[in-house]
Amino acid sequence: MEQIVYFSGKVKELNKFLKMLYTIHGKIVAVDIDNTLINVNKELKKTGYNINLYPNPELTEDFWVSEEGINILFNAGLIPTTTKFIATFITLGAEVVFVTSRNLKLKALTEEWVRKYFPGFEVYFTKEKHLLDADIYCEDDPQQIQKLISLNKTVIIPEWPYTKDFRVYKNAILYSF
Repeated sequence: MEQIVYFSGKVKELNKFLKMLYTIHGKIVAVDIDNTLINVNKELKKTGYNINLYPNPELTEDFWVSEEGINILFNAGLIPTTTKFIATFITLGAEVVFVTSRNLKLKALTEEWVRKYFPGFEVYFTKEKHLLDADIYCEDDPQQIQKLISLNKTVIIPEWPYTKDFRVYKNAILYSF
């Protein structure tokens, strides 16, 4: 029996999600890592950072390559709903790749992590994710989402305080986890 996806969100979002699944065969899905695949916000919140503010000015490039930043990334757990989506996309014939805007100083660490949990998957490092020209994106960064929506890309968005306003777009699909 094929895996059934649990979708948590509004009914309107479910309808958009199902329509996307019907046409996903042969498409490329680019999945962001931080706060889309792994719950970095949970670790940030534990250490007292404001996760409602995005981008948080305290969380600079230097922060993420510091010992504290690396520990936060290392301790972040998978977001189960996103991993179920990935399995479903693959089952339905899509190609899944990972994309991140992480600092290149974290490249080896990130690629090692991906090999451990998702062997055989490619990881792209870019701040201009739209240049991958994937068909579908899973993303939480509001600036990236806005750019992708403007290019008429389908964007699957985990529901964070800073992403809720994207629900109004026809090519945006928000989900809870």
